[in-house]
Amino acid sequence: MGFTGRAACLTLAWLTSAGLAPIAQDASKPGGRTVWDGVYTAEQADRGKSLYTQSCAGCHSADLRGDGTAPSLVEGDFAFQWADTSLGELYERIRTLMPSTRPNSLTPQSYIDIVSYVLKANQFPAGPTELAAELATLKQIQISAKP
Repeated sequence: MGFTGRAACLTLAWLTSAGLAPIAQDASKPGGRTVWDGVYTAEQADRGKSLYTQSCAGCHSADLRGDGTAPSLVEGDFAFQWADTSLGELYERIRTLMPSTRPNSLTPQSYIDIVSYVLKANQFPAGPTELAAELATLKQIQISAKP
């Protein structure tokens, strides 16, 4: 018979503190870092803007607000679609499905630069280190509407 609710939490906390139930972090779940932690550089977002203009703006428009068939990539629409997911999920969706006429046709660096531009367009802060196109790392960064 298993525990549920508060009993399960207390039991797990006791087992963990006793060293009997170590908790391994699931690499597929966001863990601690968010897009508010400055996960890309301004220069990277600038490269991404150029790539976005060439490969994405035809459908998603120059202002990232979509064209009626392609979704908006900014503000409330972006937050609704992507809040509480990981950058890994966003990156994989873009890489495997975009551009719609030739999916997965850009380099991993190009895709991650475009992701950086989308983050900048959504007013997430830049930081000192470039975002890398490493899926395991990207899965550890949560997209959060609020800091």
